[in-house]
Amino acid sequence: MIFRQFCTADNDISYLLADPVSRYAAVMDPNIEAEREYIDVIRRLDLRLVYAIETHAHESHVSAAPVLRAETGARLVMQRTVAMDGVDVYVGHGERLFLGEEWIGVMETPGHSPCSLSYVWRDRVFTGHTLLAGSTGPCQRDDADAGRLFDSVVERLFALPDGMLVYPGCVSGERCSSSIGRERISNVDLQPQTTRADFIRCKQSEVMSAGHEGGWPTTMPGN
Repeated sequence: MIFRQFCTADNDISYLLADPVSRYAAVMDPNIEAEREYIDVIRRLDLRLVYAIETHAHESHVSAAPVLRAETGARLVMQRTVAMDGVDVYVGHGERLFLGEEWIGVMETPGHSPCSLSYVWRDRVFTGHTLLAGSTGPCQRDDADAGRLFDSVVERLFALPDGMLVYPGCVSGERCSSSIGRERISNVDLQPQTTRADFIRCKQSEVMSAGHEGGWPTTMPGN
């Protein structure tokens, strides 16, 4: 297995994964702050970057996807309803991306944003800002929907096996990974007794206390 985790100074997390046979690689949620790190690993391990995969249209960082597309020929992957310049591959729920002899499964997990996706690869799921390590993603964007976020986590992500490793798109507290089993029993936003209405009220309170981040862009920086 070829797998690397990158964390920037602003606590956003991105990932590189690759098929060790074909040397085909993908970067998940590429951040411009880590762009040279990706290139260094790709060159050092003799990889070919074929996908720059986004879990959603980000408001928290500038994507490195345009630079990686220009430097490596990687194809940008986004959820199929996104109207955004430069997208090469649109995906939806239940589809797969093939990476040499490996495959990456696509799950639609809206809530933090309408276009939020999670991706399953081997024994791990990349959850973006939907499910974090110990909490759930914020609902401060104009296009966020707390009810849909609850449904995405409870009905889709929590339906995965307990041993499935969770790799989120940002650090929560001091944690940058978890497991589905751990999140089912210890996620502070989703205790076993938490109802959908409780969850929505909690997220609404967060918005009122912290303000909101605004809508998501329709163009990728650098395009």
